[in-house]
Amino acid sequence: MWRVDAANNEALFFAMFAGDDRIDCRVDLAALRDRAAADGSSPNDVVETFKRHRSTIERIASEQYDTGATMPVVRTHQLTPRGSSARRSEPGLLVGPDN
Repeated sequence: MWRVDAANNEALFFAMFAGDDRIDCRVDLAALRDRAAADGSSPNDVVETFKRHRSTIERIASEQYDTGATMPVVRTHQLTPRGSSARRSEPGLLVGPDN
């Protein structure tokens, strides 16, 4: 389940679950647009970019939740780090398409 913040056009909201607990999360639309541009796809198609990178986005949000974030937020520097041509945000963490 996910939704785009149409009023402010700032984020795509999604939920994760920890057991029976629902964790509300968001990914900045700027992060999705930047990721799409790095992939060579349309930066306006944030929904498709979210779908392609969903497991990476959820992994980033899960790491934030595990360290105490009550509403994880995925930002550009996490989804498309500088030097993204290597497509790695840290050693061993692939940030490429997740199919």
